[in-house]
Amino acid sequence: MTLKTIKIDEELYKKLLERKKERESISDVIARMLNIQIKPQNITKFFGLWRRLPEEYLKIMEADRKELREDVNGRFVVS
Repeated sequence: MTLKTIKIDEELYKKLLERKKERESISDVIARMLNIQIKPQNITKFFGLWRRLPEEYLKIMEADRKELREDVNGRFVVS
């Protein structure tokens, strides 16, 4: 998906925000107003992608994941 930056008047932006539903982006609002259906991305093409990575990369990622988990858990320890 390509992202583009556009410049819009602040008043128009406020009007878009008024029409925005919960969990909806401004792009979603515009698409809804233009009656355009945006196809969801097919993520299945990414399944198994890491299987082709060298073992050393997986070990680094696992070590980083454990470190991050310990850090997060450490922040929620009740004293």
